[in-house]
Parts: sequence; C-alpha cells; structure tokens
Amino acid sequence: MRIFLTGSVLAVVFAQRSSRLSENGQKYILVSLAILFPFSEIVKQLLLFVSNGFSYDWWYFPFQLCSMPMYLLPLYCLFPKKYRRIRIVLADFLVDFGLLGGIFAFADQSGMHYDLPVLTMHSYLWHFLMIFLGLFLIFTQKNSSCLKDFILPCALFLLLAGIATYLNIIIHTRGFINMFYISPYFSMGQVVFRDIARFTGQTAGHLIYIGAEILGACLIHLCSGKLGHD
Repeated sequence: MRIFLTGSVLAVVFAQRSSRLSENGQKYILVSLAILFPFSEIVKQLLLFVSNGFSYDWWYFPFQLCSMPMYLLPLYCLFPKKYRRIRIVLADFLVDFGLLGGIFAFADQSGMHYDLPVLTMHSYLWHFLMIFLGLFLIFTQKNSSCLKDFILPCALFLLLAGIATYLNIIIHTRGFINMFYISPYFSMGQVVFRDIARFTGQTAGHLIYIGAEILGACLIHLCSGKLGHD
C-alpha cells in the first residue's frame, strides 16, 4: 500500500507539472512514452524468454488490458491533428480504462512479481506510468468527459476483449494464456470476482467482471471532467 500511495502521489504531481508545458513539450512527453512502453516490453519479453530456457511462456504474452498503452499511445501520436475524433477516442480509452487498469492492478500485486527483480520493478513502473499518462491526458484536456463520448472507447474495449478471447481460444493448446483474465479455460482469479464466479459460475463471473470494468471506466470518464475540464 505504501508503494502504491507513494507512486500515485508522484504520478499526480508529475502529471500536473508536465501539463503546464508548452504544446511541444506535451507532445515530447507523449512521444517519449509511446516509445518507452513498447521498447521496455520488448526487453521484458526477451528477458523472460532467456530466463525460461529459451522457451516462450504464453502466460506473459502482452495483450492484457494494462498492455494497451504500448499499442494505442503510438497510434495516438501517429494520427495527425486533423483526425481529432480518433485521437479523442484513443485518449478516452487511455484515461478511462488505462487509469482503471493502472490503479486496480495494485489490488492484487501477486501478478506484478517476477523471479527477476528488474521485471518486478518494470511492472510497478509500468502501472505508475499508466496512472501518470491517464492524468496527464486529463490535465491537458486531450480527452472528453461527456457521457455520450464514452460509447466509442467502450466499444474499443469490447473489441479488444473479443480479440483477447480469440487469442485465449486459439493459443491455449500451446501453453497457458489468459488475456484480459477472461479465458474460458481458467477460473476467475481476480480478487472479489473469483468469489463472485464461484457463486455464479465462471462464464457469468467473466461477464460480471467485464461489466464491472466498463462501469468503473465510465465513472472515471465522468469524473475526469472535474479534474481537467471546465
């Protein structure tokens, strides 16, 4: 808890200060993160591959909800300003679902620990950067807080969850894989929701889990207006 509070406070402070930079300064931060996220993930995958005896462990395939910044932030940076609507949808997703994933990953930190200390450090830093990114986008007013504008980032989330489910199904014969933690071949392991799933059944538990993520992201979407919008 101490690590989470310290890292979150630092994320808030740095996001506030960074939001005061010029437009070029803000762009530099976003581009830097757009490079850092995928680069650090590539290094992580290589280290996992080597430490696993040069055998790939599909459990660590990078397509969790918390992996999305490495795909979506570079897209955001690549789209010119004339594609404002697309950029807002991507920013909304990184705020709504990014903050949700970054914060609530600390509810159960067991999945953030690795045999290699450098990977554990990477995991913690990754989630704090997700929190920083979400807040930075809010403070610089690059997202939308209008309720109707939540429809498209929500649809994007459902699309990504569908892709995750497809990966879970087609790859499960090659090894353990549980993208978005909704694989039909695994029992729900997330805190609170695993207890719900024992009562409702795993399929219903997964659906409730997805619904809770959407609800949480929607609340963040609405609350973001109190922080960065008039």
